Amino acid sequence: MIAFLSPLFLVGAAAAVIPVVLHLLQRRPEQRVRFAAVTFLKAAPVEHTSRRRLREWLLLMLRVAALVLLALAFARPFFRSAAASGAGTTVVALDTSYSMSAPGRFERARDLARDAIRTAALGDDVAVVTFADRADVVVRPTSDRAAAAAAIDAVTPGFGSTRYRAGLTAAGSLTGGRRATIVVVTDLQESGWDAGEHASVPGGTRVEIRDVGGLPDNLAITSLRVVADRAIATIRNSGSRKRQVRARSSVDGNAATETVVAIEAHESSDAVLAPVRAARAAAGDAGVLAVRIDDPDGIQADNVRYAWISGPTRPAVLVATTSGDLSRDAFYLQQALAAGRSGERPDVLGVSAAQLSAWSLEQVGRHAVVVLVSTRGLEPRGRQTLASYVAAGGGLLIAAGPDVDGDVVGDVLGAGARLKLAAPASTAGDEAARPAMTLAPADVRHPIVQAFGADAASLGLVRFRNAARIGGPTCQALAKFTSGDAAIVDCAAGAGRAVVVASDLNNRWNDFPVRASFVPFVHEAVRYLSTSTTRSTEYIVGGLPPGVPPVAGVAILPPQRGSADRARRIVVNVDSRESDPARISVDEFQAALTRLKADSAIEARTSVGDQESRQHLWQLLLGAMLVTLAVEGVIAARSA
Repeated sequence: MIAFLSPLFLVGAAAAVIPVVLHLLQRRPEQRVRFAAVTFLKAAPVEHTSRRRLREWLLLMLRVAALVLLALAFARPFFRSAAASGAGTTVVALDTSYSMSAPGRFERARDLARDAIRTAALGDDVAVVTFADRADVVVRPTSDRAAAAAAIDAVTPGFGSTRYRAGLTAAGSLTGGRRATIVVVTDLQESGWDAGEHASVPGGTRVEIRDVGGLPDNLAITSLRVVADRAIATIRNSGSRKRQVRARSSVDGNAATETVVAIEAHESSDAVLAPVRAARAAAGDAGVLAVRIDDPDGIQADNVRYAWISGPTRPAVLVATTSGDLSRDAFYLQQALAAGRSGERPDVLGVSAAQLSAWSLEQVGRHAVVVLVSTRGLEPRGRQTLASYVAAGGGLLIAAGPDVDGDVVGDVLGAGARLKLAAPASTAGDEAARPAMTLAPADVRHPIVQAFGADAASLGLVRFRNAARIGGPTCQALAKFTSGDAAIVDCAAGAGRAVVVASDLNNRWNDFPVRASFVPFVHEAVRYLSTSTTRSTEYIVGGLPPGVPPVAGVAILPPQRGSADRARRIVVNVDSRESDPARISVDEFQAALTRLKADSAIEARTSVGDQESRQHLWQLLLGAMLVTLAVEGVIAARSA
């Protein structure tokens, strides 16, 4: 099918009428001339009238053709492909998260996906995308529906959690500006959308939902932790009846102990397996603890959870203040770090910022986390030491209160982090007149916020009277103020990390230290930072470093390029939120979609532009016009 990139130039073809009009205007009847001396005409060449008229009409047609060819060349014609001639694309986005692994559920999902392929509009191409934490294009748009169906048959559910945005983004990228339908085959889990999250699809794209159905009655191990010599596994019963659950533990495959716990319907309970000390001793004080339960009719991936039980259980924390006296400079922080069970309390040491300037990297490196609540007296040497500490994999917690200088903090994290910390406009006595700010979690999947679970809303009770402005290109906001500014950020710096709070931790600019959420926040921040990316031994599927397959269990973490570290063992767990049976409606799913009409038009324009630029028909038309003018010139010259 022929089409034009700039059809308005076809109006120029009307100029072809001009030579015809001029030709008709110049025609006039021949006059009879009386001429008696016919003798002089006998030697004159004779030209037949019919031949002259034929030449004139030929010149006229050539001139008209040249004008038409010029107009067609400027209109940029091309042969429209099926992609732009009304044919569309049907993309099947198949949910492969581990919630689909319960008996019979994925077979139903395959049936729904195959039906979407079979019932796609006649002439449409079909494509297949699978998604969980990330999305993969399995089959690009093709007319071969048998190949798409075969690809669906080969797909299996994995260990990832549902992320609708990833699937829709990948599916939308395959439409190419064409009329498109995205068919999402999923179980409509609520956890697939983060709070306030939206996904964008090209304008005019229709999104259909094929519902696999709700989760069956299910048992899931949602967390596993080691306290002293005990393993504590939290088990959730999402079913409608009370269950007796047998939990079994093992260390590096060697059976350790087991217990039975009764769990009410829609409730959670802790299974305490003790002791694990003997198993740890048998493993040489280093091993992987695994706790398993039996639930043949539910989801299988959440029936086991892993934890690393080697290494120190009490991280060493170094707190840098103005004077080094924690009871005076960081009383609330000191009390928070001292709270909790004896086996979980970190070893805390206070030091002044000036004293820290004289410490070596080896001395600072003995601590899993450095808490910086003051930069007064921190010399350039101390800043460089802290920058090297973080770059090597250390964890840093910064409270951006009145004793912290933004320029100094920028030096502490190094040039690569590019953290920006600006002091409030004023820290004078007008704080009481300002409206108090509250904060809300911005990333509920982050380990620090995720640890609060349903209590994450308690962070919104904190009132901030003053706060610094923080942020940077390598920083991720964990919580934001009601003003929209970042309240808590997590910044990558080399191989380590820094968590920055935009206010102090000593009840001067806020009432955070007197709130119930303060102690768990401090402990979770220390726990998170003490197991930074390069030293962490426990990961969640979906947050794995490159080179590690997204499979729950024990894996080998390869050393980073250019690093002197050796490959080491890590444990990988599934995201426990995927076991949550809460669902959303189809209308709620559709409400989270944003249609990009302008982007769709641009994509369509780009598509036809690419087709025209590949064919270059305008060059052929210009060449034909030049040939036509050359022929017209030759004929006109011979007629003169």
